[in-house]
Amino acid sequence: MQSGTRADTLAFQVDLWSARGRFPATLTDVATRQKEIQFSSRTRANTDQFKQLQELRHALAHLLDKLPPDLRRSEEARLLGRVADYKVYNLVHLIYRSRAYEGDSKDYEFSRRSMQEHWQSGYSHRPAEAARRRAGAARDRRAARQVRVHPHAGFDRFR
Repeated sequence: MQSGTRADTLAFQVDLWSARGRFPATLTDVATRQKEIQFSSRTRANTDQFKQLQELRHALAHLLDKLPPDLRRSEEARLLGRVADYKVYNLVHLIYRSRAYEGDSKDYEFSRRSMQEHWQSGYSHRPAEAARRRAGAARDRRAARQVRVHPHAGFDRFR
């Protein structure tokens, strides 16, 4: 979301590690929980940083629009204008829910069987369809807040 020409964007962020989890009972559980906290915190920090950057771009664009024409043509205003924008970003955050037998190997265990199970569970729950509808409605409103995060924790729930 940070390279190339900026445009109104709908992005899907899939998180293999949930911030919420049960209290660990074994050392294996501790390793799993440690990764859940570490990786989900990184996702949140990156999302928060992007939101803050986009809020600054939006505020800068708004401020530049208020400048009188002679200041708007200045070299400084042209430089700032390259990073200012009113683009809308909808970020749909899909959070994977682990199966009971999965542990701390989710970040490197990509066997054919596990990938097929992940894909099938994604198709079964279809969170993207509902998220697309919510994001489309949010995009149409074009509120002042230019980055919207749509959490969807239903990705891969098991009985």
